[in-house]
Amino acid sequence: MDYRALLVQELIKITKTWVDANGYSSKDGMVCIFNGKVQGWVKELPDPADWRPGVYAVSKEAVFLAVGGDNVNGAKQWAQV
Repeated sequence: MDYRALLVQELIKITKTWVDANGYSSKDGMVCIFNGKVQGWVKELPDPADWRPGVYAVSKEAVFLAVGGDNVNGAKQWAQV
């Protein structure tokens, strides 16, 4: 079983539901998700230090995971999932 593919599918589902419900479907940008809950929307991939490790940033084209760093100082970088 490909757990990564299942995770990406679930993140895309969460993103689509939130985007449609909040009127962002015609806008380009990214939905930030932590622990399965939407934390916000951003126009472009933000500075990873602004987000804690473990946050996903999901757009129509890609999924990124904030990695490295810590909860106080933020993540070190984004890794494409």
